Amino acid sequence: MDTALWIIIAVIVVIILLVALLFFLRKRRDLRRTKAQRIRENAAGDMSELRRREATAQEAQAHARKVQAEADAKAAEARRLNEQARAHEGHAAEKRDEVQSTLAHADKLDPDVRAEAERRDDRPLDTPGHKHELGDSRPGGNQPGGNQPAGNQPGGNRLGEHLPGGNPTRNPQQPPRDVP
Repeated sequence: MDTALWIIIAVIVVIILLVALLFFLRKRRDLRRTKAQRIRENAAGDMSELRRREATAQEAQAHARKVQAEADAKAAEARRLNEQARAHEGHAAEKRDEVQSTLAHADKLDPDVRAEAERRDDRPLDTPGHKHELGDSRPGGNQPGGNQPAGNQPGGNRLGEHLPGGNPTRNPQQPPRDVP
């Protein structure tokens, strides 16, 4: 009986070991389940933070798109205004040329302007030295000294200096000329 007793003791020890192993495995599985649950809870908390950050990022993107659209609109407006300014400059240049041509024609017809120009520098009106002051934007106009206001030089022309009938306007500081 000795052998049967040892077999029974060995079977009981194996059963106890199996129960302890099952208990240990179950405990380990429960611990892992609990740990996974804590990780999920932390992830859920992080998920709300993630959603908040995503919402902030989307708001920033929307604001950036809005600002970009405004910048594009302002750039388009600037381009339109530049084109409009160039068109106005072109029209002004055309008008300046037209007025200068008209003044030159008036100077050719007016015997007083021609006589004064010949006395002043003995140059005909059509030479490059004779210029109208309309297009010159430098201080003092086209005059040699550059310090006299435009129009005080004999024979000088400015816009508005010619009146109908061919009589130039007089300077208020000069006495009226007697015209025969």
